[in-house]
Amino acid sequence: MVSELVEVESGAKESRPVLEEALRLCRQHSASLLVQKVDRITRDLEVLARIVKDPEVTVRVASLPNADNFQIHLFGCLAAQEREFISQRTKAALAAAKARGIQLGNPRLAEMNRTRKRQARNFADQHSNLIWSLRNKGRTLREICAVLNDAGITTRSGGVFHPVQVTRILRRSTNPALAAA
Repeated sequence: MVSELVEVESGAKESRPVLEEALRLCRQHSASLLVQKVDRITRDLEVLARIVKDPEVTVRVASLPNADNFQIHLFGCLAAQEREFISQRTKAALAAAKARGIQLGNPRLAEMNRTRKRQARNFADQHSNLIWSLRNKGRTLREICAVLNDAGITTRSGGVFHPVQVTRILRRSTNPALAAA
């Protein structure tokens, strides 16, 4: 065994860094790719076909120990179709729940977002005088970050300032007179 890798991403996702690393190790060490089931590799038929066709990678499936590439490809077709069935069942169940009057999502989301925005504006207003005065003196965003960080001022979440946080404070500040100064 060269390595044991565990990926928690969905097999339907485009970006699969752990799978790519496993394939790289298989090629590098002339090792086989061993998976529990075919749908654990991917539910995307094109991706599976590329992997199965790769002459440097041998795919072995624990649930199908004697399967050849043709059989692995067939099980991949079934996995791809199952992905479509799952999507259809999920959409139908959500539509039925909505039709029954069940509220989907977080019912307090709008209130939570309003609270977060208000907190962000309050934080921006607390620091906007200093930031605008530095900006109006020609300081760059990075220089403003350095001043804030050196003064021990932290972001709302307690971290260090980066240019993006300074930009957000400048946008959020509710005192238009500061922007014109």
